[in-house]
Amino acid sequence: MNGLFGSTTLLDPTTRTPIPGNNISSRITPDGRAIANVYRLMASQAQSFTDAAVSNNITLAPDNPFDYREDIVRLDYTINEKNTVYGRWIHDQNQLVDPFGTFSASGNLPTTPTLRMRPGQSFLIAETWLPTPHIVNEARANASWASQHIPPYGDTWLRSKYGFQFNQLYSGGQYDNGIPQVSITGYAGFEGPHFALMSPSTDIQFSDTVSVTAGNHLIKAGAVFIRDRVDQNGRPAYPGNIVFNSASNPLSTGNALADALLGNFKSYTEASADPVGFFRFSQPEAFIQDSWKVTPHLSLEFGVRYQYLQPMYTVANNMSNFDQTRYNPAQAVRLTNAGIVVPGSGNPYNGLIRAGDGVPADQQGRVPGSTGPLFQQIPAGAPRGFYQPAHLFGPRFGFAYSPDSKTAIRGGYGIFYNRPEVNLIFSQVNVPPILQVTEYDNANLGNITGGSAASGALGSISALNPNLQNTYTQQYSFSIQREFQGGILAELSYVGNLARHLLRQPNINYPDLTRVAANPSVSQNVFVPYSGYSTIQQYQSDSTSNYNALQAYASKRVGAVVATASYTWSKALGDASGNGDNLENWQDRHFNYGPTSFDRRHIFTGTFVWQLPALRQHTGIIRNTVGGWQFSGVIRAQTGAYLTVTGNTATGTRRADWIGGPITVDNPTPSLWFNKAAFAAAPTNRFGNSGTGIIEGPGLQTYDLSLAKHFAITERFDLKFQGDFFNAPNVTNYNTLNTVTSNSSFGTISSAYPPRNIQLSLKLAF
Repeated sequence: MNGLFGSTTLLDPTTRTPIPGNNISSRITPDGRAIANVYRLMASQAQSFTDAAVSNNITLAPDNPFDYREDIVRLDYTINEKNTVYGRWIHDQNQLVDPFGTFSASGNLPTTPTLRMRPGQSFLIAETWLPTPHIVNEARANASWASQHIPPYGDTWLRSKYGFQFNQLYSGGQYDNGIPQVSITGYAGFEGPHFALMSPSTDIQFSDTVSVTAGNHLIKAGAVFIRDRVDQNGRPAYPGNIVFNSASNPLSTGNALADALLGNFKSYTEASADPVGFFRFSQPEAFIQDSWKVTPHLSLEFGVRYQYLQPMYTVANNMSNFDQTRYNPAQAVRLTNAGIVVPGSGNPYNGLIRAGDGVPADQQGRVPGSTGPLFQQIPAGAPRGFYQPAHLFGPRFGFAYSPDSKTAIRGGYGIFYNRPEVNLIFSQVNVPPILQVTEYDNANLGNITGGSAASGALGSISALNPNLQNTYTQQYSFSIQREFQGGILAELSYVGNLARHLLRQPNINYPDLTRVAANPSVSQNVFVPYSGYSTIQQYQSDSTSNYNALQAYASKRVGAVVATASYTWSKALGDASGNGDNLENWQDRHFNYGPTSFDRRHIFTGTFVWQLPALRQHTGIIRNTVGGWQFSGVIRAQTGAYLTVTGNTATGTRRADWIGGPITVDNPTPSLWFNKAAFAAAPTNRFGNSGTGIIEGPGLQTYDLSLAKHFAITERFDLKFQGDFFNAPNVTNYNTLNTVTSNSSFGTISSAYPPRNIQLSLKLAF
């Protein structure tokens, strides 16, 4: 078995002496054999497989059948000349077998395919009433029901299929007899059925809008009431989450794969159940707007929108949150130098608070343990959605000026508020006392509880800052349009926005780097600000961004050739690029300020359709073979993304140090895209000094062309031929630039987008 573990000499976990010939065949445990059986099934389903310990040694291309059906009923009814009613009912259902597992983490999961089912229906009824020639009233009521059900498919998710025998710590979760989630350093992991989703949702809306014409004013006013309901399970790792890593594991052989075969894990984590949150919110809104035709050449728009944004909450109040203002250092648990919690020391749930005033009596049957001692140990009293609702007003202004019949000048400004996506709060049902998560380290699967207690009392949890505020953007634009001869329309615009209170999700329990560096033999968990926890990924709403762009557009809509062309020169800067950004040095937002991950400085897009002459004056053979062809295409060219150089350190992958020298190189190639010698991993005692987004990645060029023609066979039969040429000139578009200093491929590009692809089709219509 020596070749399986490379050049590593395996050590006996007990005696710490070399294992002769690296032969561990007689030591493989039933659970180690079960793990091997999972990989054996992966290999049997592979399109290609190389039995070697190298990257990308397996290619999987399983089937993923998709079934879809939609039914629509529509009703239009005129009551009288002043009243009309419109109604619509839609029912749809789709089923998709996802062979790699929807929402899976490891991305290599033919062993746990899922069945995605989305039955849903919606109805809408609307009435338009004209009480006078100058007043129009539109009333609408609509509701929609959708249900995402994503259960595991087939039987490859069952523990019994592979022979897993380890005893789980709890018995909870709908698919508790599923395989665990497994991570092995250096190898693709696999995942069990804990990610199965059950998420029925209901959305109800009532709205009414009145439009009044008064002279040269068109005044609109309206209101809407929205009610949203989602029931969703938390999907923690209730079948078990096992990590095999040889680092700091006294039972390790020195190789993570060998550890897995022997069952010697670095960490084992298991959740007690799969709790369900019964999420709700109500949202009333109202607006008023005046469109004022000041002169035949000038129009003005004034308006304001009111919104009451209520946080998502649960009917059963079965959520918990970490609130740092409630953390009492005097009650903190004590840790040993190994990061192990000293039993009986402090309050292990220090800083946690439950939503609302407790689980209502009529909901206690839906919340296991709601009357137990753990619920009494963690106080209630947080807002039901963990932050306060807000009354918000968004003003709007716009103008349009036309000095002549071929020119238009437009501009506008507005403030727009955004409701945080519901994913923000779903995970709070996975926090004690709603859920218990137990971790043991450095033991064997045959005796999980023989390991040491978790390095943190609660491990990693998600949280919401109780002072969370709603995101808003200030959007503004100014443009000039001009029509030229030949049906050409040109437009030049300035577009910008400022975004405030953007969401990010940093680890607010990041260890003190100075103390970590001064005490290399002590666990980092000893130096975190909130003892007893490992990471606390808390949503904050203090990030900002700005976008400024010059946009040019031209179109030609008449003639044998019609075309469009657009060019954008822009810059998008911010201290976070997405809601889930886990930023280092999180208390200094300016440390993370720079180009966002979606910033593309230059973008050009062009389209054209060239209708060749039909040659109707020629004979039938020439007309049908040469005439009437249509040539079209879509062209896109853009510069690359801005990337940040990082390096592996004792406290994880962090921003690298710039150690001097130029960053760019002349004539970058896939084997050397930037100057690697200018960077090094940051030291343990501080954050790196290199900037955010200082490396520009490879750009993108796509030229997709199409050639098509209709052949009129008879009056009743029409045959269409079409040839599509994706990436027609076969341009190499590089992808995946490695920016981690410790990686062997640092500074190089490892992949590219697809090459030329040709598709030919014939379509017969009759």
